[in-house]
Amino acid sequence: MVEAVTGDLVSRAKERDDLAREELIRQYRPQIRAIAAGICGRPLDWSNDDELSVSLIAFNEAIDTYDENKGMSFLGYARMLIHRRLVDHFRRESRFRHASLDAPDEETEFSRYEAAQAWTEYRAEEEAWEHGEMVACYNDTLQGYGISLDDLLVVSPKHKDTKHTLMRVAQELVAQPTLMGRLRDHKQLPIKELMVLTGVSRKVLETGRKYIIALALVLSDEEFLPIRQLIRFSRKEGW
Repeated sequence: MVEAVTGDLVSRAKERDDLAREELIRQYRPQIRAIAAGICGRPLDWSNDDELSVSLIAFNEAIDTYDENKGMSFLGYARMLIHRRLVDHFRRESRFRHASLDAPDEETEFSRYEAAQAWTEYRAEEEAWEHGEMVACYNDTLQGYGISLDDLLVVSPKHKDTKHTLMRVAQELVAQPTLMGRLRDHKQLPIKELMVLTGVSRKVLETGRKYIIALALVLSDEEFLPIRQLIRFSRKEGW
């Protein structure tokens, strides 16, 4: 029921309903601060911290660009955009500080090595944030299909041939926009159609259902490209 109410508010806000937008911001204000504080690693105050202003702008952007057909919850999508915009903000701030370090300053004597080291540490932290946020978004997307990351550890095929078969099924599924549309709309694997398309038995498809869906989501969404790069697909399949 909560998701339905949120979805209605988002739809109305996208249609320039200012009251709906204000209500969304009111409802999610605590989550916006919690997300931003988690990314920044410290408490944030609406009166003093620019990071919250950046996060609020990102939340408004999420309202304007959210697409429920992508399979991600609104909060998960908003979290992703808040993270991206804060990373952009950190990058701008870091570049400013980095440029300042290069300028002569009689009172502050930072060596070029120290400046470079600070920049390297910042980049490492940024990549860690991005990786963690991507995994969080992927997990949030999986939840919409009744799947968790823990489930994948359990259902991941142990036999090499079975794993390759399920990978092939996922690739065939993604190559069929109509079937992928049905998967996203109904959150169910189109078993019958995949049996005909791939020649794989119902038993194998049903047993590997969660694994196939998880792979198909990775293959069909550029947001999860880093995960895709960790999976060994056959070169001839073009992934």
